[in-house]
Amino acid sequence: MITEIGNLLLSISATLSLCMFSIIFFKKTVDINLRYVFCKKLSFTILFLIFFSFSLLAYAFLVDEFSLRYVANNSNISLENIYKFSAVWGAHEGSILLWVLILSLWSACISFFPGRIPKKILIDMTSIMGILLLFFLVFILFSSNPFDRIFPIPLNGRDLNPLLQDPGLIIHPPLLYIGYVGTSIPFVFAVAVLINGHIETEWISWLRKWVISSWVFLTIGISLGSWWAYHELGWGGWWFWDPVENASFMPWLAITALLHSLIVSEKRGIFISWSILLSILTFSLSLLGTFLVRSGILVSVHAFANDPERGLYILIFLTLIIGSSLILYFSRSPKLILYKKYSVTSKEFILLINNLFLTITTFAILLGTLYPLITSSLELGKISVGAPYFNFIFSALMLPVVFLMGPAVYSNWSKTNYNSLSKKLGKILFYSLVIAYVCMNFFYESDTFIVYLAISLALFTIISSGAKIFQIYRANLEKNLFKILFLIPSSIIANSLAHIGIGVLIIGVTFSTYYSSQKETIMVEGSEVLIQDTKIKFIGVKGKLSSNYASQVGIFDAYKDDKYITSFFPEKRTYNIQKNIMTEAAIDSRLTRDIYIALGENITDDSWVVRIYYKPFIQLLWYGVGLMILGGFFGIFGINKYANNN
Repeated sequence: MITEIGNLLLSISATLSLCMFSIIFFKKTVDINLRYVFCKKLSFTILFLIFFSFSLLAYAFLVDEFSLRYVANNSNISLENIYKFSAVWGAHEGSILLWVLILSLWSACISFFPGRIPKKILIDMTSIMGILLLFFLVFILFSSNPFDRIFPIPLNGRDLNPLLQDPGLIIHPPLLYIGYVGTSIPFVFAVAVLINGHIETEWISWLRKWVISSWVFLTIGISLGSWWAYHELGWGGWWFWDPVENASFMPWLAITALLHSLIVSEKRGIFISWSILLSILTFSLSLLGTFLVRSGILVSVHAFANDPERGLYILIFLTLIIGSSLILYFSRSPKLILYKKYSVTSKEFILLINNLFLTITTFAILLGTLYPLITSSLELGKISVGAPYFNFIFSALMLPVVFLMGPAVYSNWSKTNYNSLSKKLGKILFYSLVIAYVCMNFFYESDTFIVYLAISLALFTIISSGAKIFQIYRANLEKNLFKILFLIPSSIIANSLAHIGIGVLIIGVTFSTYYSSQKETIMVEGSEVLIQDTKIKFIGVKGKLSSNYASQVGIFDAYKDDKYITSFFPEKRTYNIQKNIMTEAAIDSRLTRDIYIALGENITDDSWVVRIYYKPFIQLLWYGVGLMILGGFFGIFGINKYANNN
């Protein structure tokens, strides 16, 4: 019965999506108010139907309905309920259904929060959402159906991938997808504007809120995935330049460029054509990521499927979407171009350079990701593009972006007084260089120029961004802190927090990359290892049984200056159904460092291979991301409308 109801709900949703798309062809024959109401009701109905089908699949997991092939392949009786629920999106079919659910949610948001967007634009946006929904629903029904039956019905399932049985993976995919699929809103807005050949700056203000929302969720999703890799995979790293990691990072870079471009479009009425193009490219990169994950052409811990037919279906749709959108763009965008003069010291010019470097960085990562696939498909041999390429190209291209964050804060629209700007920035740069030198010599004795440059730029960004808020605070000392907060425009708070977060992140990445240390050694009970100034003592190993796995738990004590600090309990888990062996690292996190221990192979009864990592200041990475996200929320919800309007 679950199969029949699930397929019926998806079929009705596909039919209604087709109806929603077809409304775009009735502009001259049907009243605009009637079309608007029809679109609004259809979007909410589709959301309800897809949510119902998603809930039905979740119910099937919770009651162990192994008559569904998808449930049988990704669950088992002994799996904890929380992981049964997260298993709904743990493999290809369910994750596509989650994608469609989120797409229908964004579609409904267009109707529910219309702002001051004219009805004709909203109708076109909703109609274009209809064709996107139709594609994915047809894809589910004919190629990736989670409601397919299996016969004979197994007594137990094959279990969820052990890598996904982690709290971080419960929320990482949904949050990432909300950001990923959220790029559809600027896309449908761009296409609707191109169709109508007209745009108003107040529409851009509405769009910018949605772009920030998508950016925030993408940031949360990517950082959660990085945090999960650091804690779960047992190799002490947080970013590997995996092709599927790149597939989510490229839309993030593109939407970051779009966000800054929209600021100029909103304030000055220029860069509109460029913003439209970035809107199309950002969503195209999201679709490309979907293709890479699900085509089977990549080998990755993130990849879902190994089915070329599915990949071909997505590739055809990707080609149609990108092709038709770009044709529309190049034929209609000249109507949207507005020229205004601005100097090389203006905020517009700085943000233009920012956009160019972010876009070039995006395509450099795209080239490194696709190049091995292209050479392989052309039978030119297998070529690997690894971390050295990505680290070098990303660092080199992002240096000017980070440096320009300082001038962007103090520059004015149209034209900035060069002497005033250089005087302010000169002081901040001097302080940054001095503080960086002191910090490097206080924490680590180093003469590495690249480290000094990175820390100096990070401090330059932090100080210049924070100084803007401090100026407003100092000018209003007679008022209490609460009143001062309401005097600072939300946009300044948002920009400052996000840019300070980037600076903090850079410091964390730099120190943890250049000054980390690791030891891989064989340890027996009672043996000790010294890493930095911390002594690690191996106490022994004990067994532990869980409902879904059996594990060997290592026990380690840490001492500093012969004083006990903490204990570590890394695990080696063997899962009951698939017999996979997984490593669970143990981490002691402090502000200035992480100590990370992972159990390796069992050599003899009482000896184990042990990997120990010392990661200085890596926590600053997560704190920096947190500040960026907080800045994003200020940009969305702004606590001080009065200050923004005055």
